[in-house]
Amino acid sequence: MSAALAVSAPATLQAGHRITSAGLLRSEWRKLCSIRSLWMTLTAAFVLTIGLCAYMVIDGTTLGGADAAHIPFGWTGIYPVGMLVLVVFGVLSVSTEYASGSIRTSLTVAPRRTGVMLAKAAVVTGIATMLAVATTVVLYLLLQVTRTVPSAVGMSLFDPEMFWGALGGTLMLPYGALFGVLLGWLLRNAAGAICLYFGLFQMGPQILPAFLPEQVAGVTDYMPLAAINVMRSGGLTTEPYGTVPAIVVLVTWLVVLGGMAWRRLKKFDG
Repeated sequence: MSAALAVSAPATLQAGHRITSAGLLRSEWRKLCSIRSLWMTLTAAFVLTIGLCAYMVIDGTTLGGADAAHIPFGWTGIYPVGMLVLVVFGVLSVSTEYASGSIRTSLTVAPRRTGVMLAKAAVVTGIATMLAVATTVVLYLLLQVTRTVPSAVGMSLFDPEMFWGALGGTLMLPYGALFGVLLGWLLRNAAGAICLYFGLFQMGPQILPAFLPEQVAGVTDYMPLAAINVMRSGGLTTEPYGTVPAIVVLVTWLVVLGGMAWRRLKKFDG
């Protein structure tokens, strides 16, 4: 693995070569292609998401019952499962370089470091976004073929009642990948980053209220998963806040994690 990563480092070490954003993006793409575990994780995320959603759509029992029958984008309820795997994918995209030691080559080639961090985030998030959009389109078409959800039959994907919920669900997938990248840059260790995500961000909203004073227990409403649930509801949920505040919360988490990761990268990898 380390040999493959070393080969895929930017070619800017050669005399006369200048570091460019395009070069860094190509380098990160080559790194991603050279690590089999990353592609296996990425494939697992979307196979799991499409498989479980397709089962629900074809079966129709869950999606067609009571409340779900009135939610045309109800099939996106499985997307959080794919997001979990994409968080792991994002973490591994960074931690594998630190584990192999090949990160030293990248940081030597791009001594300002910020470009390397941004390039990796862009490549990982871009791939996750393209696959997420493709997943949503495939599942929407399957929904129209099976006609198992009465409220969605014949409804355009761009109909507001369908579009905003489907868009919110779709965006949570690349958000998970980017969140994982930032955790990876912050901790540099796969086990530590994944445990932090599951312990604090995934299970925290259910566990923390039992240990926090009642006056501050509401802080869990501002954790990423709470905001994601609001965003992917397509306006059907306004508790504990609306869609715009939810987006602000999600962006704030990225800015905070990104800032902490960038500071550590500049300070300790200098």
